[in-house]
Amino acid sequence: MSDTTSAGTFSGRVLEWHGEEGWGVLASDALPDRVWAHYSAIEAEGCRELTVGQPVTFTAEQAEQDEFSWRAVSVRPETGARRSSEGNDEPGFSSDLNIRFDS
Repeated sequence: MSDTTSAGTFSGRVLEWHGEEGWGVLASDALPDRVWAHYSAIEAEGCRELTVGQPVTFTAEQAEQDEFSWRAVSVRPETGARRSSEGNDEPGFSSDLNIRFDS
């Protein structure tokens, strides 16, 4: 008998991230507890690191990991950049970046 239950997909945010150790804590309103996450679960190219407050979509399974009852299986950071949906086959991305200056 395994000590895990099947994974579900959740939207949430990063509560803590310990870059030097490669792990952090995620939270979702759909889960009763916090979720432990390892950098190897992050689905991103290049440096796989999260920032506190960053929105994420993740799958998690109920499993004992350190003092946590949930463990992230995969984490997809929401960065604001997305594939262009203009209907053409050309590569392209758009972003929601807004820069405001105090006057």
